[in-house]
Amino acid sequence: MPNAYTRLVVPDSLTSPLTESTYLRLGSYSDEEAKLVTGITTTISESPHESDNAGLLAFTNHDCQANVEGAALLKIGRGQTTEVANGNSLHRVAKGTYEMAAENGVSISAGANGTHADVILTASNSVKLINNGDKIDRTGGNSEKRVMGTTKEYYKGQRYTCMSGLAITLTMGLNVSVFLGATTTIKAGRDYSISLGGQVSLTTGAKFEFVYGCDTKIVAGDTSTLLLGLDFKSAVSDTKILSNSDFKLAPVEDLKVVGRDVKTCETSVSVTNEDVCQGTISTEQYELVNRAAEISSSTGDKEVIQKNSVVIL
Repeated sequence: MPNAYTRLVVPDSLTSPLTESTYLRLGSYSDEEAKLVTGITTTISESPHESDNAGLLAFTNHDCQANVEGAALLKIGRGQTTEVANGNSLHRVAKGTYEMAAENGVSISAGANGTHADVILTASNSVKLINNGDKIDRTGGNSEKRVMGTTKEYYKGQRYTCMSGLAITLTMGLNVSVFLGATTTIKAGRDYSISLGGQVSLTTGAKFEFVYGCDTKIVAGDTSTLLLGLDFKSAVSDTKILSNSDFKLAPVEDLKVVGRDVKTCETSVSVTNEDVCQGTISTEQYELVNRAAEISSSTGDKEVIQKNSVVIL
């Protein structure tokens, strides 16, 4: 008999239908049980699997409770689907380890039909994530990360970072950055750097800096530059304004080639230990200088005028 079954029914009343009863049935579905089918399906090798409406069926319109003093063992051959239509689902292991393993992956999602829901993972000790393949992190809202200990990050390969908003980095301790390869930085906007403490920059190789625009540097204190090699400077025009002394020391040689040299000074002091002139044409020009000094003294009825004239060729 294809529809034979054995059923133990406990109805709420003598005339209650199956939907208002608690019963255990072994066998195939009867016609009156068609409306009890929930439509829950599972998958086998990514193919949907529906029930054949035969086997063991337990139905109750009240609570279902199972208390087991020993171990509960359940082995399912063709998949398992559990659906909670209304209410919460709780799985708790008071003393032991909860282990979940799936050959084709584990999927955890919170929120259905566009409902906002949270996923919370809490560990009293450490959390270890091991990923042997690709990893994708997507955040649709704000993201917050707090680390109270040491953080280490190792990247082997290419790393691409795109930031389209405001980025603020606050470091209250020592910050050491080491690059063992080439570094290229392209900034299309403004760049502001404020250092309230000391700043040290060390470059062991070549350094090239190109500024297309205005370059302004303001130093409120002293500035010192130590150059151990050649210093070459090429500019369209150079203007230097000093409010105090200017000192230059060239122990070997100071060579200057100019088209026009204009200098205005109140006092000029020049000390030359040796003059060296080389060339095929030498022209010397002397200018007659006449300096006169006059001293006038008047005492009583007598007036004395003394004149001293010096002629220098």
